[in-house]
Amino acid sequence: MKEKEKLIIETALKLFAQKGYNSTSVQEIAKECKISKGAFYIYFPSKEALLLSMLNYYYDKTFTRILNIKTKGDSPRTAYRKQLTVLYENILEHKDFISMQLKEGSLPYTEEVEQCAKKIRQSSLQFHIDSLLNIYGKKAEPYTAELCFLIEGISQIYLECMILLGYTVKPSQLADIIMNRIDDMVKGMSERNDKPFITLEEASSLFGPLTHGRPDPLTESIVKSLRDKINSLNTNSSLELSESLDILEAEMKKKTPKLAIIKGMIHNLTESEALAKDAEQLKYLLKQQHI
Repeated sequence: MKEKEKLIIETALKLFAQKGYNSTSVQEIAKECKISKGAFYIYFPSKEALLLSMLNYYYDKTFTRILNIKTKGDSPRTAYRKQLTVLYENILEHKDFISMQLKEGSLPYTEEVEQCAKKIRQSSLQFHIDSLLNIYGKKAEPYTAELCFLIEGISQIYLECMILLGYTVKPSQLADIIMNRIDDMVKGMSERNDKPFITLEEASSLFGPLTHGRPDPLTESIVKSLRDKINSLNTNSSLELSESLDILEAEMKKKTPKLAIIKGMIHNLTESEALAKDAEQLKYLLKQQHI
């Protein structure tokens, strides 16, 4: 993303948080950025396009940061606690982004915004599902969707108190609180043999596929970006690049992917200048996932 795009996104975010999305005009955003209205439209064709870029920008930033955490050698519980701490730190560092959503009440309803919000929710739920099953195993399996909803709900009310009402809790403390509550919920649900209020299959019908071990949505998003770029290329190497991505994608889905094949296919993709950046980011993400 270009520096000017980041400036427009971050400036617009402050204005949206102060005045609300609907009450902020493109002219006001341009003026605050010290650019012309015409220059704004060079980067974003509309205010809605800006909002979509904003959502994707903060989504990618948050989950890339979570994946950047060094967890190799940690127990699943320690790794999850670290990731929750960084998640809460990131949210509190971007209070304007959260304030915009809370004060606005709801984002403008369009199919694109709905799909983007759905992707973010799916990514968040998938993150919790994988962590819960890695920590608690079969004991938590029937309750994964319900536990995810409870984690999100408890986290949200604490974060709202911290952002809007000045309630002070360190991110690491909040992570400890959440971990302890999860222990209590898993123990209680499993000992009582509760019937799940919502199953993973039902949650999948609402938010998209949710299964343990599924590639995280950020990885899938990069693969899609690579696919789109290859399809738009008009070169002799397009077919070879497409085949490399097909092989890479198939290998990633295997229970025990072969590292040599993955490295080889990513190397092929990095040979294309148009794909190099996405391919390097994918390589980094897969490394963080120990693939």
